[in-house]
Amino acid sequence: MYAIEFETEITNKYIELQDYEKLINKHAKVIVLVKDPIIDTSQADKIEYFKTLINTRKNLPPVENKVDIIKLCNEADSDIF
Repeated sequence: MYAIEFETEITNKYIELQDYEKLINKHAKVIVLVKDPIIDTSQADKIEYFKTLINTRKNLPPVENKVDIIKLCNEADSDIF
């Protein structure tokens, strides 16, 4: 087994292989290495925290989403005034 290494700009879905004639009817393992921007670990931490919250929430009963807005406003008014 031998390796062919080259760098190129990917501009569409095709990558041209130089001297491809030697490779016809051969099996090849292709690995594409792309330099990614640095990942913000604080963002990854937030995602993990969010996943933890979701998993915790799975074990709780469903939330009642029927809210009586008029009653809620009246309660808020009586607390303020």
